[in-house]
Amino acid sequence: MKNKILLLIIVCSSLNSVSQNLNDSWQIGLGTGITKFNKNDVSFIGDQYLFQVPILHLTLPASSRLSINSAISFNSIDDVGLISNSIKYFSIDAALRYNFNAIKQKFSPYVFIGGSIVDTNKKMSPTINLGAGGIYWVTNKIGINPQINYKHSPKSYESMRSHIQGTIGVVFTLNWNNIGQGTALKGIKKNSMSCI
Repeated sequence: MKNKILLLIIVCSSLNSVSQNLNDSWQIGLGTGITKFNKNDVSFIGDQYLFQVPILHLTLPASSRLSINSAISFNSIDDVGLISNSIKYFSIDAALRYNFNAIKQKFSPYVFIGGSIVDTNKKMSPTINLGAGGIYWVTNKIGINPQINYKHSPKSYESMRSHIQGTIGVVFTLNWNNIGQGTALKGIKKNSMSCI
């Protein structure tokens, strides 16, 4: 019985070690997104669906669970066939992420809260953001990052309306704070397996 408990503790510690190291490096990302406004706001905004290409973001670790994310999104292309933009969309975002334990050492989910400065064809307005996402790590340096983001625009600002933004992109780890420490994800997996 004691051996089973000890084995369980070792396995849990190993998985926790890996999950923390999925988020312990600086990350840069490149992606695309679609923004959806309520039908009632189409006449005010000018369109219901807008797509953004590119979306650029930078994430840096604040602790084992928290990270800080900044992003910029705009529509440099106005027509991709299925969707065409009738207005411009520009957004600067900042958020605080809470990172959960990795699932099967591959998918790292998170939730976040933050804010944005959004500009369409009218003027720039602030929004309060709440969302969730995750990173599926294809390798120890490259991941696929889907995310959903609700941007709430207070009624006191008449130049913007609340909307939802869904994004997907590719994330690259920089590993600046792991240089010389030998804590790359691949090495951690090997050490974890050897402990088990």
